[in-house]
Amino acid sequence: MIYKKYIFILISFILISFVLFISRVDNSITIEDQEYIKSFIDLEQKSSSLLSYTEQLELIKLIQKSVLTVAAPNIGIEKRKTREPKDLYLKKAGLCFDRSRVIEKILRNYGFETRHISIYSTKNTGSIFKSLVTPGINSHALSEVLTTKGWLVVDSNAEWLAIDKNNQPISISEIIRSKEIVIKKLINDFPSFIYMENFFVIYGLYSRHGMYYPPFNIIPDINYSEFLYNLQFNFK
Repeated sequence: MIYKKYIFILISFILISFVLFISRVDNSITIEDQEYIKSFIDLEQKSSSLLSYTEQLELIKLIQKSVLTVAAPNIGIEKRKTREPKDLYLKKAGLCFDRSRVIEKILRNYGFETRHISIYSTKNTGSIFKSLVTPGINSHALSEVLTTKGWLVVDSNAEWLAIDKNNQPISISEIIRSKEIVIKKLINDFPSFIYMENFFVIYGLYSRHGMYYPPFNIIPDINYSEFLYNLQFNFK
């Protein structure tokens, strides 16, 4: 009897692991991605690690601008459809969660390390859990890119980077930890009201409903390697 119980637990674990595995958001850059990335920006391939910090910032700005230019209209890609560089380029439109995906892929194509950020406002709920389960809650999808001087927030709706008046990068954790100080330091004001609200961050969560990435099921769209950053989110 105990033997059967362990077999059942093992099979259940394997099945759950399999479902989670096939439901994960794959961050690999495909040959098709590389082809369409050239439609956004086509520069001499040079790894970001070989660039100076100033050169890195210029490249990040170019990548961000290229995506915002191609996909300027705020019309999202429909659920149950992919949102990769090809899709955004052909649609010539997108929302924050569409643009941030493509910005991140292009950044990684040029050698940067990135992580996807979803932020959810708690202004009207006062609770992380309530905000997560409340449809239509104020939210935003954006990115962080690792520069030689630290993590830098890259917006997906405006040509805005979190840079202070000394040209230093600002991470999302710094914004949460000391928002009032950051406001005084920023070279350009926050591009959206949501940065000013009380919000929480989830790394690696691409959607709560599971309908943005194959296999389009009810399991939230998550990249698990990025999701692990939530365990070490220590506001540094």
